[in-house]
Amino acid sequence: MPLSTITAETRKSDSLLFRVDHLTGESPTVKEQEKQSAEPLEGILCRACGTVVTSRNEKIVVSGSHAHTFFNPAGIVFELGCFRRAPGCRNAGEPTSEFTWFAGYLWRFALCSGCRAHLGWFFEGGDNTFYGLILPNLQEGSNL
Repeated sequence: MPLSTITAETRKSDSLLFRVDHLTGESPTVKEQEKQSAEPLEGILCRACGTVVTSRNEKIVVSGSHAHTFFNPAGIVFELGCFRRAPGCRNAGEPTSEFTWFAGYLWRFALCSGCRAHLGWFFEGGDNTFYGLILPNLQEGSNL
């Protein structure tokens, strides 16, 4: 999938961070982004344990939308939100293309780093990666 199909919902401070990160080759953590941003980041938390998973600033559009509804082979329906990064997730399993919801992407499970709850999937396709997180398993939190 071409890079142009994944666009980020960003503020001006985020685009400046991207330029700096691109030049240095480093990825900032969510807390580093907050320090460099004039506006505090809103945390998105694991509903089960309260671990900070990602932030509202990490929301992205994939295949024309941030939110998607899919079903798995067992018929279970999932409402996903797409995020550029999710530092509070740990990826598990071998990448697979079996029953992928995004053509050209492999997926692995994304688990909460705090309680190991299933929060969604990590998708990788060429140089593009993102998280598809199960929205009902997340909750908005206070500022980080």
